[in-house]
Amino acid sequence: MLPRQANGFTLIEMLIAITLLGVMVTLLFGSLRIAAQSWHSGETKIDQVNRKAVVYQFFKHHLGSARPLPEFTATDRDELQTNTEQEPLKLSFQGLPQSLRFVAALPAASARKGLQVFAIEPARDRPSTLTVTLTPYRQQVDAEPEPVVLLDEVQSFRISYFGAKNPNAGDPAGWQDDWLDAERLPNLVKIHIALNDGSFWPDMIFPLRIDSTPLVGDIVGQQVPPNEDAN
Repeated sequence: MLPRQANGFTLIEMLIAITLLGVMVTLLFGSLRIAAQSWHSGETKIDQVNRKAVVYQFFKHHLGSARPLPEFTATDRDELQTNTEQEPLKLSFQGLPQSLRFVAALPAASARKGLQVFAIEPARDRPSTLTVTLTPYRQQVDAEPEPVVLLDEVQSFRISYFGAKNPNAGDPAGWQDDWLDAERLPNLVKIHIALNDGSFWPDMIFPLRIDSTPLVGDIVGQQVPPNEDAN
């Protein structure tokens, strides 16, 4: 009579089980790594979309409501009275290929009240950072305002302007690299931004809702409502 075999696993069965367990663990960790990468990629994509949406809304709201007001630093109203009320003044809107200055109103709920001069340009010490500086329009400030970061990791930033700078002189309408000393606001402003991460960002084109020529009469004898068009 043959002796009864003891219950248990053979060496080959143990090796097969260990091999299968190793394969399962490898697949599990691979799946976790792929899931983590997908999660990180999704968060990065959401962050990119959010940043672009914030910048787009900033330009749409403020640049779109730019005022055709004159560039003026003096506060004495008597100095204005020496000018003819129908004589055009230099626009506060001054545009270059990589910088822009215009006057617009902030929302009523903002800590700053009234019209503000928006100065948008790359930081001098960090060209890859786009900044905006706010200065009260026609008001004296005690200290130089600090620029606020609007967007970072910028690879290229370019502005174009569409319209006729001096239509009374017969200037044709078209895309311009700058908008300086013009009689009126441009019809459209196109902003091109490319980021260091190479993500797709189409050019943004904004129509300016107000179109007129600034006159002395626009600022003499009347007070601009601080919160008009702010919402």
